Amino acid sequence: MDNVPMKFKRIPFISFILLVCLIGPGVGASQENNRLDNTDRSNIDRINIDQGSLNEGSPGQGSLYKGVVKAKLFDGFLYFADTGGDHLKAMPKRFPSNRNSHELGRDILEALMAGPSNSALLPTFPSDTRVTALFISEDGRAWVDLGIRDGRLKNMDTVSELLAIYSLVNSLTLNIPGVKQVKLLVNGSDVATLGGHVSLKYFYKTNMLIVK
Repeated sequence: MDNVPMKFKRIPFISFILLVCLIGPGVGASQENNRLDNTDRSNIDRINIDQGSLNEGSPGQGSLYKGVVKAKLFDGFLYFADTGGDHLKAMPKRFPSNRNSHELGRDILEALMAGPSNSALLPTFPSDTRVTALFISEDGRAWVDLGIRDGRLKNMDTVSELLAIYSLVNSLTLNIPGVKQVKLLVNGSDVATLGGHVSLKYFYKTNMLIVK
């Protein structure tokens, strides 16, 4: 063996180096590919988990909808004039049950001023009448301030004035347990009447005799 020329001794070593160079990148690439595959698989698993959490809840709905609770409604009534113009009639109306007395009162008054959705009923206030303020005391009294052009309702007689007053009073007192009586103001002030016939000096209570 000692007589083997040096160049032949180097051949196995050189072959080993060449083999490492050829195999090495393949091994490294394989390891890198495995690492990427694991990363991709991890990402896919994470995405699947996220999608699964979105799909929790009712079928066909994501978890973004989970916990969104629809407001419960209660069946109330608004009072409008009948077509004969001499009585009030109750019109069913649903309101959110999670409102406090003041919020519910505003909802009721705004719906009343918007007029009836039933063509068999008539509004009791002109369409441009606004509710500018509502105050409810702890003892069950409510003050409603109406914004009325020129401070007076026109073309009103005694009956139509009574219908206007009690449509508002009944709509509040029969839907809000904390309201027992109502006083009307106009444009921020005490006024004698709405249209020249019925006194607004007093608080008004529920009147079912005018309801047909």
